[in-house]
Amino acid sequence: MTEIFLAICSGALAAIAVMLLLLHRHNRRELSVLQRALGASSLWWWQSDRDSRVVWARAGRQRPAWLERDQLIGRDFWRVPGAIEAQSPAPQVIRDAVAAQRPFFDVPVTAALAGGGEIAVRLSAVPFRARGGEFRGYIGAATRNDNTAAAVIQARVAQLEREQSERAREFASAANEMESFSYSVSHDLRAPLRVVDGFANIVLEDYGSRLDELGREHLQRIIGAASRMNAMIDALLAMSRRTGRELAIERVDLSRAVRELADELRASDFSRSVEFRIEPDVRADGDPVLVRLVLQNLLGNAYKFSARVPQALIEFGHHMVDGDDVFFVRDNGVGFDSRFTERLFGLFQRFHSQNDFPGTGVGLATVQRIVRKHGGRVWAESEPGKGACFYFTLPPASAAA
Repeated sequence: MTEIFLAICSGALAAIAVMLLLLHRHNRRELSVLQRALGASSLWWWQSDRDSRVVWARAGRQRPAWLERDQLIGRDFWRVPGAIEAQSPAPQVIRDAVAAQRPFFDVPVTAALAGGGEIAVRLSAVPFRARGGEFRGYIGAATRNDNTAAAVIQARVAQLEREQSERAREFASAANEMESFSYSVSHDLRAPLRVVDGFANIVLEDYGSRLDELGREHLQRIIGAASRMNAMIDALLAMSRRTGRELAIERVDLSRAVRELADELRASDFSRSVEFRIEPDVRADGDPVLVRLVLQNLLGNAYKFSARVPQALIEFGHHMVDGDDVFFVRDNGVGFDSRFTERLFGLFQRFHSQNDFPGTGVGLATVQRIVRKHGGRVWAESEPGKGACFYFTLPPASAAA
């Protein structure tokens, strides 16, 4: 029985060959099993006489809705049931095979149906001989034309490609419009800011001597607020330009990028003593430019918020969680209240005074946007006065794609 099913799995033609063998062996039980399997995988199958007329036939489970058994009996086996009678002769491949009494495989046959439309099938058959070797006819099967199915699939793929191209064009157009909008908003916001900043400086310079200390302090606060607003606009535009680009995924050496960024941070302030502990040979799949921007923001924050610690410590490494690489940047700085972690990655969200730790409040929002664009996630753990640890994941290239 196992041999029979293996033969069936190899295709309709192999099944027909086995059926012929069973006919010679008169093993009706195994023949019945084979017949059921063949019927489940074909449109119809038949036995013909030596003149190629169908003497026995059965419709398979994949048969067309209009096909009946009576339509098969008595006709040439290559003629499609339900087709217009003025059908062309048998394909040359079948004529040659019948003349030589040899098998033929997957011969495509297309016919116009009397009720309208067209059907395309593939015919396969092998000669059936008596015990003495006398040719008695053919046993064969009709299966679906794979080319027809392939054509349907190709048409669907082409349609999806067109839809994808259209979406890509729409996305590019939307991106261009968003960029134009960003610069327009930037220009419109900067104009009144320049007025506020300019006139506040004029008042301070021309009339500062007539103001008391409190009045001059108010003007300085106005100038400082206008300057911060200008910096926030710059930060928003920078985030839009950097994170709006297409991903160019490749293998990134995170440890090397962290070492380079650590050297830059040390060079920015030689008065500080900061220890960097960097795990070697940590790599991930990602866009090199954007991944470096993630590390730059996280390391920059760790460096900034550990400024008041006598011996600052910043660590970078990774560990496995449920089979996924989780990367982290840890510091021993001021930390923050973990109850507000969800707000941490929002635009302009700050947990510390601008005077104590200057910044725009855009860095962590940029980190989250980049990590999500890669298909990863980012989160943080901290306690006030006990430092903070930021975690993020970068899925493998296949998942990111």
